[in-house]
Amino acid sequence: MYTLLLTVAVVFLLNVWQSYRYTQLERDVAGIQREHRALLEENKRLVVGIASLRSPQRIRAIARDDLNMEPAPASRIRRIDFPQGNVSGF
Repeated sequence: MYTLLLTVAVVFLLNVWQSYRYTQLERDVAGIQREHRALLEENKRLVVGIASLRSPQRIRAIARDDLNMEPAPASRIRRIDFPQGNVSGF
């Protein structure tokens, strides 16, 4: 009789512990999912930022306004042709 009562008590305690552990793991998973969503949003913002920083219009404006650069006239551009597959020294 005592063995049966002890077994029922142990099973009940294990069930309570398992429920507690399940709830704790659910909370942990929810926290990880929130963090994952936040990181995805930050990644999207960073990708958009990179795209805007790499835009040719922005680079052109910085070269013109900040560095006082201007496009080279066609007369200053020299074209160098190499035989196909032979670019030794580079």
